[in-house]
Amino acid sequence: MSHAEDALQPAWLLHRRPFRNTSLIVELFVPRLGRIGAVVRGGRKDPSLAPFRPLLVELKSSGELYSLRSCEPAGSAVKLEGKALYCGFYLNELLTRLLHRDDPHPDLWPLYEQALGWLADGEPQDVVLRQFELGLLDEMGYGIDLSQDIQGEPVQAGRYYQLDPEQGLLAASQGYSGNDLLAVINGDWQPATRKAALHLCRALLAPHLGDRPLKSRELFR
Repeated sequence: MSHAEDALQPAWLLHRRPFRNTSLIVELFVPRLGRIGAVVRGGRKDPSLAPFRPLLVELKSSGELYSLRSCEPAGSAVKLEGKALYCGFYLNELLTRLLHRDDPHPDLWPLYEQALGWLADGEPQDVVLRQFELGLLDEMGYGIDLSQDIQGEPVQAGRYYQLDPEQGLLAASQGYSGNDLLAVINGDWQPATRKAALHLCRALLAPHLGDRPLKSRELFR
């Protein structure tokens, strides 16, 4: 048994689906392992196996999927209600869709917990999502530098820029205003900045999410 499996370790449940009569297949986010799939024998009867509840799990490697040998709550569930709950499902779906299995991203762990905490505290939901999306993109190597264009020239407040998701920003006659791009960097979330950040993040995420729509976005409609 590897060191990563030899003791209880923290985890968040991202997704669960029925398996056979009483079991589950779950997607877990674990600091040392990244996103993993695990079979939980008789797991449908375990109330702790729910999203937004911190867990301690014991895992055993068993081929493509782990076997979840034990699970216990590591604290109180994060209380998300209404649209904040939908935002939480969106975060989980992003991690499930974008993270490759068994690819550790320990620096993403605090970003996820911070986002859940901000949603529970009533922080502006769109701002929380944009900050998480940008952090996720950076952590996975898909982010771009908003402070300069692809020529290495500093972004200027009075200019406009087009986005190439693969390369970065290109100076243009129309598109994203430099003022909004700089405001995103500085955390100055004015209405125009929030709108620009929404379109920017969707454009950056689109190549990596593919054509299959996100189920969690349907909840907001």
